[in-house]
Amino acid sequence: MMGTRASCLDEQQPLEGNLATPDSARDLPGVLVVPSCLNVNESICRRADRLADLGYAAFVADLFGSGVRPAPPESPMKVVGPILNDRLRFRRRLSAGLRAFQERPQCNADHVAAMGSCIGGCVVLELVRAGDPLRGVVPLHGILSTPMAVQPKTVVSKMMTAVRRITQRSRTRCRDCRSSWSSVLIGTKRIVGRETASAIASASM
Repeated sequence: MMGTRASCLDEQQPLEGNLATPDSARDLPGVLVVPSCLNVNESICRRADRLADLGYAAFVADLFGSGVRPAPPESPMKVVGPILNDRLRFRRRLSAGLRAFQERPQCNADHVAAMGSCIGGCVVLELVRAGDPLRGVVPLHGILSTPMAVQPKTVVSKMMTAVRRITQRSRTRCRDCRSSWSSVLIGTKRIVGRETASAIASASM
């Protein structure tokens, strides 16, 4: 079992995510994994692999476009800023990734949850506000504000927010967005009807 590249389009912009599933998978509950400002890199793909090891279809969404992989010394805001300031564009791009994932035979389109940290946490909240058909979302210390009002009866997803207890140890680990989420994820297994809480907690370590 290993992840494979998965391409789609946001209008004219090519996107290249990563799909991780067990061998010969069909119709599995899915987890849309939205990366940080580092986009689709080896670290986030390993987390998707861990979800696949636990029996899920996991899809790492491409935030910025095929081949755009920010890394030091480049400032993350160079790529984050333009899309963060245009939330409609933001929603459209991630909705394109979600649809591409749902169309895969490995994924049960009616049983998809989403998780994301940092900018990825902001993304999954925007998907909820847009009314995308997710069973549930877990934003992890993401940006909570939005310039766009949520329309009545738009939100259909369950949501569990992970808030980290700030300690000296957690401060030193903040850069790569690692933390122990088990306690705040209790009950999340109801999102897709399997042990999602254990899967997401395991994938976060």
